[in-house]
Amino acid sequence: MDVPAGQPAFADPRYNSFALNTDYFYPLPKLRNERKIAFIDGGSTEIVGAPNFAVGLTRLYFCVFKGDKRIEAAKIPQRIDFYTVCYAVPRSNQIVYKTELVPVKEEWRKYLPDTADLELDSFDRTIMLGLQRAPISRILEVARVFAEWRFSSFIAQEELKEGDVLVRDGTLQTTVTHEGKYADEAYQAALQAKVYFTALSKTSTLFTETGQPLFSAIHELSESSRMKDEAWYYYPIATITQPDHKAEMLAVKLHKQSEYVFRFEVLKDQVNKNNFGEVELIISALAENSKDVCFPGYPYGLIDADKFARVSMTEKTVNEFQFRAAVSREVWDKISKFVKSSDAHELLNRLIR
Repeated sequence: MDVPAGQPAFADPRYNSFALNTDYFYPLPKLRNERKIAFIDGGSTEIVGAPNFAVGLTRLYFCVFKGDKRIEAAKIPQRIDFYTVCYAVPRSNQIVYKTELVPVKEEWRKYLPDTADLELDSFDRTIMLGLQRAPISRILEVARVFAEWRFSSFIAQEELKEGDVLVRDGTLQTTVTHEGKYADEAYQAALQAKVYFTALSKTSTLFTETGQPLFSAIHELSESSRMKDEAWYYYPIATITQPDHKAEMLAVKLHKQSEYVFRFEVLKDQVNKNNFGEVELIISALAENSKDVCFPGYPYGLIDADKFARVSMTEKTVNEFQFRAAVSREVWDKISKFVKSSDAHELLNRLIR
């Protein structure tokens, strides 16, 4: 049964949506673009965990491209690894999660967030799962996200120049307590360097009022527009006044043969009527980086960042053994009792394979 696309649906009144319209599709400029684009991503895995503590390994990685040509990093390491150690402590009849960060190299500590900002109440609404207490392993993800923002500040200031672009995997929306501090820090670094701060998301949870995925509806609408079978961008989608989401939101199809439409965002302070041609050139530069035959229409820089930011299962196992070897037998015997309280499901999975 065919369902009409409807209009963009935002539950938050601080998103004032525009009705879907075929007039909002625009072609990408054909001008050659020489600006550099940096792509950043992060990956993490839990090494050892129990209900009251978690130890994880996190990796941050960035790469720089000019079109489809890779540019070597000049001043900062392309990859940094660090351990996150989280543990539960009682405080005023509540359970609070405290965190320590241990960079693999001490000189990388400046790229990491402040541990005070990772001290969160286990019932903090921004990290809870529904009505349940947040699992302590959630802090590993929070530490990774905060670190991505801070690392972005250094990339904008030290690896890019005026007119260049930084692309993070995801959106420019912040959701966790204290996350806005790190996002604003990154935004200010980009503004000072006159570097465009952007984000591209592979997935989206946005809908139209009839329940269709918003970006699928926009893709379907393009089939009846003048941009059918072409690369394009779609704008505007909504005016955003939500203070935790400082962005202009667009939809982009970065290759004419692509079957995918992505959510693309640019820092709101860097977009106005007088410079929208710059935004078009940024999207065009992304399109130049999106010609990989394995995934046409998706920036190769983000494929590269995702690949090298991942922590493999082999690394997880090796680091678990290294962690066990690093602590005393007495400490491990105590820790293992906690681990056994949560690993019964994993044991069952191994038995029934």
